[in-house]
Amino acid sequence: MKLSQLIINCPLVDSVDQKLQALFDLDISNIASNSKAIQPNGLFIASKGLDADGHHYIKDAFKNGAVAVVAQNNPENLDNVILVKNSRLATAAIAAQFYGHPSNDMTLIGITGTNGKTTITWLIESICKACEYPTGVIGTVNVRYNGILIENPYTTPDAIYLQKTLKLMKDAGVTHVILEVSSHGLELNRVDYCKFDIGVFTNLTQDHMDFHRNMNEYFECKKRLFTHFLNKKTNKNARAVINLDNSKGQALFSSLNCNTIGVSAEQNAQVCATDIKDTIDGLSANLCFDDHCFSFCSSLTGTFNLENILCAAGAAHALDIDLDRIKTGLEQCQTIPGRLEKIENSIDRHLFIDYAHTPDALESVLTTLSKRAPKRIITVFGCGGDRDAKKRPLMGQATCKNSHITIVTSDNPRSEDPDAIINDIIEGLNDFESLKGIDIEQSPFKKGYLVQTDRKKAIQLAVNISKPKDIIIVAGKGHETYQITNAGKIHFDDKEELQKASQTLWERFQPIAWTVEDFHSALNTDATISNLKTNFTFSGISTDSRAIKSSELFVALKGDNFDGNTFVLDLAQKGIKGFIVQKGLIASIDKESADKIKQKELVLFETPDTLISLGKLAQFQRLRSKVNVLAITGSSGKTTTRKITQQIFNTRFHTLATMGNLNNEIGVPLTLLKLSAAHEWAIIEMGMNHAGEISRLSQIARPDIAMVINTDGVHLEGLGTVENVAKAKAEIFEGLRENSTAIIFSDDKRRHILKEKIQSNKNIEKLLLFGSDIKADICLSTIIAGVENTDFKAQINKENTKFSIPSPARFMVDNCLAAISAAFSAGIGTECMKKGISGFTPETGRLNIYKTEHDINLIDDTYNANPTSVTQALNTLISLATNNNSIAILGDMLELGEQSAQLHKTVGQTVAQLKISKLFVFGPMGEHTIKGAIENGYSPNDIFEGTKTDIAKTVAQIANKDTWILIKGSRGMAMETVIQEFKKNINAQF
Repeated sequence: MKLSQLIINCPLVDSVDQKLQALFDLDISNIASNSKAIQPNGLFIASKGLDADGHHYIKDAFKNGAVAVVAQNNPENLDNVILVKNSRLATAAIAAQFYGHPSNDMTLIGITGTNGKTTITWLIESICKACEYPTGVIGTVNVRYNGILIENPYTTPDAIYLQKTLKLMKDAGVTHVILEVSSHGLELNRVDYCKFDIGVFTNLTQDHMDFHRNMNEYFECKKRLFTHFLNKKTNKNARAVINLDNSKGQALFSSLNCNTIGVSAEQNAQVCATDIKDTIDGLSANLCFDDHCFSFCSSLTGTFNLENILCAAGAAHALDIDLDRIKTGLEQCQTIPGRLEKIENSIDRHLFIDYAHTPDALESVLTTLSKRAPKRIITVFGCGGDRDAKKRPLMGQATCKNSHITIVTSDNPRSEDPDAIINDIIEGLNDFESLKGIDIEQSPFKKGYLVQTDRKKAIQLAVNISKPKDIIIVAGKGHETYQITNAGKIHFDDKEELQKASQTLWERFQPIAWTVEDFHSALNTDATISNLKTNFTFSGISTDSRAIKSSELFVALKGDNFDGNTFVLDLAQKGIKGFIVQKGLIASIDKESADKIKQKELVLFETPDTLISLGKLAQFQRLRSKVNVLAITGSSGKTTTRKITQQIFNTRFHTLATMGNLNNEIGVPLTLLKLSAAHEWAIIEMGMNHAGEISRLSQIARPDIAMVINTDGVHLEGLGTVENVAKAKAEIFEGLRENSTAIIFSDDKRRHILKEKIQSNKNIEKLLLFGSDIKADICLSTIIAGVENTDFKAQINKENTKFSIPSPARFMVDNCLAAISAAFSAGIGTECMKKGISGFTPETGRLNIYKTEHDINLIDDTYNANPTSVTQALNTLISLATNNNSIAILGDMLELGEQSAQLHKTVGQTVAQLKISKLFVFGPMGEHTIKGAIENGYSPNDIFEGTKTDIAKTVAQIANKDTWILIKGSRGMAMETVIQEFKKNINAQF
């Protein structure tokens, strides 16, 4: 291209003398603002940058092949230098001309604001992809188009790089480009001579005060995107999308002379959000565009991300994109690199990395997380060197204010001393406590800050002091995979370091490994076959032939409908090297199969009863792990109590607990076998359906604390009487170790049976009672049940402490009192007790209370049922349905033996006494429930008996937003299918 063609469109050229006129016919093959990048026949444009002045390199540019130079001054009075008034603006004009003004032929969307730019580019890109538009993005993370990824040195690159990139995108068929527009990009004329079709304003908060003199100057710079590039005079079809939930956005919106679209999550706007639901796992809302709406779900979380989503949706709406495509694009954008990016892990923590590096961005992210934090927030952050130092103490304040524990560390120190930067941060933390020298384990809810200059060690520290359900967020670097120090750029990736630290912690809690000698000791027997040639170490024990790992030993259990011994040969062929099998197995199989097993490199133990052997292994693991064990049993509420107790213990200790329903003669050993040397407590739930079962489990677990939370009429089919149930539950005290503690319910009518058993065991040092009895060690003082929470006070050591459990069920308080008793016995303080109880969430099917999609109130208590739990659930139903619009859907209670008819009849009596509005029954015992209700004055017109499908259909026809519906029945009745059918019917109606 002729130099004249480049210069003629550059309005800033000063008068050109006659000698320079001869240059205009020169062919220019390349342009550059870096003298090192100049090639023969090139044009060098000299401008003063932030770190260097291009005018000092004009001579170098000529040496490298430049034939002409455009500059603001000519310090050495060299030939062939064309002077301009503003060389940065000239760079933009010349670059646009040299590359053929590519933005004129594409849809260009510019995003500006302090925070959210990168996220919005990803969202708009996803929407464009849903429309199958060839799309390019130029932003902080990278430049990308058509599968090409290029590292981007700046959020908004210099004008030459930008125009060249736009040209490459255009030549590659890109039709839509999304560009992050920084204040530097606007102030330094990098985006001049670009034709913008859409401009998006996100927000404005303090940042770049090392570059701008004040916030007003910063705002005026951002505003230039809209006043200079999008006004009606320069571009009548351009549109501005403005976030009205930011005060500067409101000011900008009212001042613009262009087509505008306001977006808001807080007020009516052209694009707005309603019915917003925001959790730690994501967002859902209705997005409304003038008169049209759609619902959407996103894995992104937080108010600031909802604002980002609205901005992206507003930009798409400005481009007249169909609403279905907008919805698809938003929902397909599941994660943004380094923008509150969730890191998957195996340690039961919520791990995030985020790019937030301004006070407002950091506070916004932490405020979002704090509203959703199951437990604590631990934040790792630092501030960049050679950048705005004024924001350092402000960032420290924002972090400490919204975190439980802040770990101040290094970010990108650049040329500065990392410790000096940290000292600047700490200057703002006078109102917060330094946790140096404080035992975080002993004081887990003490708020304050720690200092660890080494960022890698800081991340490791955060993970190591965390507990299950804690949130850990590493802020400031986000997507960056480097750290800039005075020694240069080194590889450093917050995501990688978080993953490494969590993996290391996970490995600490892996089960203690087994040697062959360990099996000899645990089983007290020698191996029948021992062909291992090396000192093979087994990582664990498995009873599942389908899921066993190559490093595990297989225990071949035998039941009524299965026999693990039949899988031994197949597993040996697959390389499993350890087995515990039924005695006589090798002799009982054919010689060829026996020989194959004997020839394998493995170890095999034959034992009289593999179930007993499993228990021996579990006891051996439990004793060598040196953990403390808490055992829990009871007729109802075991799982809920175990879970509340686990929540409390997790605040102080590394805890292993029963998972799911693994509470029987197989489940308890399998749980104990997962113990590691790092665990401090094991919380073991023990169930039973016949006498002697809990005795065996107690001998295996050897508890330090054991409690029976209640005894009632369950498993009567096998035990006959409630008294026998109490005796079977009392077996939990048989295996207690020396100096142990027993805990029982003071209100239990069979308390004397439990105390008798306790008194017979000399290992039990202490007995604790909990309940409403004023003589109980943990005594209920007051209780106030609400719609969502139950507040209560408990007297502990003669002092009243207030607690709150997120459940309206009165009986949940008894579960809490049991958990408090266990925690008190373990030396856990009341602060941890309160945090644990408030963090409890019921599992699905265990008095899980929620609204359906169409706002109908459901009480899902379908996991199981017995007379006590049904009565408790009915009382909860009537306490919530204050408008007398209650429906009870009851399936049969199973395993009640000869007393089943009478006990179902009693439930019917309770329905009548509580004046439940409607009764629906399912199952053969339903006739007795109906009889009990009618005999106590209940109207037959309010009773419905039928299939689960018929019940669901009928309830759907009569239910409304004021209705409360309880669904309950024994596990074998599978009453959850009623809920599924009910939701289908409700959805069909709407």
